[in-house]
Amino acid sequence: MSHEASAGHGHEEHPPTTIRQYVLIGIILAVITALELVVSYYPPGSLEIPLLLGLSAVKFGIVAALFMHLKFEHKIMTRMFLIGIVLAASLMIAIFALFTHDDTDNRVLPDREAITTEAGGH
Repeated sequence: MSHEASAGHGHEEHPPTTIRQYVLIGIILAVITALELVVSYYPPGSLEIPLLLGLSAVKFGIVAALFMHLKFEHKIMTRMFLIGIVLAASLMIAIFALFTHDDTDNRVLPDREAITTEAGGH
């Protein structure tokens, strides 16, 4: 009876995911993770961070779509998740830019001896 009652609320059943599909998804996620690991060992460059963010976004999409069954939900749910990933990526990029473009090491500090001689010291 509970199955009949839930069918009346407009919630459609989606086809079950098979074990073979879960294994394939797991292999794909493992390959993407291995790629991320390989990329992280390269010297930091202009492509490292965007590539890692892109690979992470792909993994997020796979997990959200298939393990969280977002693929079978209404389009508004997909849009909400997309807005969330864009906001999270933007925040990560902003924080990364904030902490990596610190120019305090490039400031010219006065020489301590020059200050003491100008002040009349020895």
